Amino acid sequence: MSKPIAELRLVGDKIGREGMALMAREFIEQSEGSYKDIMELCGKLSVIAKMATCDDYWEEQVSRGIQRAELRVEREEIK
Repeated sequence: MSKPIAELRLVGDKIGREGMALMAREFIEQSEGSYKDIMELCGKLSVIAKMATCDDYWEEQVSRGIQRAELRVEREEIK
């Protein structure tokens, strides 16, 4: 069950930029690299991305990552 974004923002405010970054790193390091694990990691990181909307700068960084991913997807569509 997904937590409401308002609750995620409160957690983001509580743990701050460093806490969100460390949580992301923890999730990445826990991944074993299988296709299944990578897709699960995507889900975990999407929660942190929502949490990051509590901070203008972190939200900007998330937006930059989304834009870069979308550009990568567009290259696949063109092939």
